[in-house]
Amino acid sequence: MAKGKKAKGGSEAAPKRKGASTRFLILITMIVLVPFSLPTILVMVVGLLPAIVAAVVERGANRYAWVCIGGLNFAGLSPWLFSLWFGHHTLDFALETVTSVKVLLVAYGAAAAGSVLYMSLPPVVAMFMAATAQRRAVGLHASQRKLVERWGDGVKTPDEML
Repeated sequence: MAKGKKAKGGSEAAPKRKGASTRFLILITMIVLVPFSLPTILVMVVGLLPAIVAAVVERGANRYAWVCIGGLNFAGLSPWLFSLWFGHHTLDFALETVTSVKVLLVAYGAAAAGSVLYMSLPPVVAMFMAATAQRRAVGLHASQRKLVERWGDGVKTPDEML
């Protein structure tokens, strides 16, 4: 009986230990890789500031603004990231990139476009859905009238009278 409890307790402790060791290994790997990826981190932190701010500021259950803003922000920054990754992956090139007005204008402009999309598309979608629902209701009322003509008033309840 005691062995069964010990084995059960031992099997529960193993996944906790494995999860902690995995997190520790990932943390150590990230710390070791930071000096090698410092140019990328610098360009991404400066270039993706609108996405970072949107992620921190946004409240509520449905947090989609940072996805819309961040996606377009990353798309605007991606040509310079590719140039950094496949060309000159040095800290000097990264500093030159983040101090370029053109890079920041394109990256932040793309983030602004994402913000405009986030604010303008939900009302358009709501209007489209309302129009679709209204059209469906008209179709259902027409079908109801046909049924009443075919089967008589007995197929409706008094509160459903047209």
